[in-house]
Amino acid sequence: MKKNWITSLTGILTLSLILASCAPQAAPTVDSASTDIPAAQADLSAVKAYAVDQASRMQEATASLRAGAEKYYAAIEQIKADHPDSNPYEYLWANHPEAAKTLLDKMRADWLEAHTHYELNEGIIAGVPALAYYDGWLDAGASASEDPEAIQWTLKLADGTTLESPGNFFHTLTEPILYGTVEKYVGLAVDLNGDGSLGLGEALPEGEILLASAQGLDIAAQQTLDAVNAWEPTLEDAFMAMITMIPTMNEYFEQWKLSTFVSGNNFEGTGFIAASRLLDVTGILQGLDLTYDNIRPVVANADPALDTQIDAGFADLVKYVNDLFDKEKAGTVFTPEEADAFGTEAQDKATALAALVAQAAAKANIPLNLEAEGWSPDAPPVIEVTVPAPAPIE
Repeated sequence: MKKNWITSLTGILTLSLILASCAPQAAPTVDSASTDIPAAQADLSAVKAYAVDQASRMQEATASLRAGAEKYYAAIEQIKADHPDSNPYEYLWANHPEAAKTLLDKMRADWLEAHTHYELNEGIIAGVPALAYYDGWLDAGASASEDPEAIQWTLKLADGTTLESPGNFFHTLTEPILYGTVEKYVGLAVDLNGDGSLGLGEALPEGEILLASAQGLDIAAQQTLDAVNAWEPTLEDAFMAMITMIPTMNEYFEQWKLSTFVSGNNFEGTGFIAASRLLDVTGILQGLDLTYDNIRPVVANADPALDTQIDAGFADLVKYVNDLFDKEKAGTVFTPEEADAFGTEAQDKATALAALVAQAAAKANIPLNLEAEGWSPDAPPVIEVTVPAPAPIE
């Protein structure tokens, strides 16, 4: 869910008109635009197949994460029943450290798997009005305490606690819970890597919030998959996704700059520590690039030269971000100043590319409804935890 959506689109469309007016007159292309470009020239089924595949793989990972959270909660409840005078997290770590660490590592791996597949799909889900609600619920929405216009929903914990509009599942809830960056979500700080000190992410999660959030994430992932399965993509959807999501580089690079990947231990956030924000950008661009590849015949029919420009623009932007990510994975630690500069350059490339895509939509007579309202449920969702029976961790 992107705020300032209409304003951003309006700016992109305005820039596209400026670019069109400045285009070389030796090769006019406006008159070559077809007055009726059939959607059959585009392979929208391939776009949907990609979205369904990524949503399916995300949900498989959230189901595994849910199972791990239920096992973890059951173990804590078993300890409470058997040793009522003990701190259950201290008892778990003192008596079953390897089992606890193995389970936590598996849950973190499941989280990363689910999140990676979401990011590979985010360009489509966040950019299509019929699906954008799920972006806010899963990945981008703020809590009510941060944003009065936050998505309204309720999370009910096993102990009866009710959280109203607590934010998104990936970065407001499950990531901080699994990595211990929010104090109230920590069951016990522990030396997970055995180096004799407590570093970032070294904590056992609090069982109540972990259980509810993991179950809620899985429910939301299933609902997202159902929505993607039911979605019938149109050319307008494809263009809206690209025009909306291509020019979001500043947002992601700013979050990258403030994350532990750039700011180290001086970072002030609670999320974006499990994976670099650059991974998210590469995933988003992959989905959008695939989308363009499958609607290229429509643009090429309207303006072959413009199609070539857009294809080159995608290649340039994707390579730019991928090169940065490859360097980071190889061990390069960029400074905040470098992150700012990279973000500015990426945004410039993205804004120009989005303007070309908007120009292509106009030439191909694809209407873009800037006033389109995204889908939202009739009533705010209520996620109520299903409590597993106590059971030993082993």
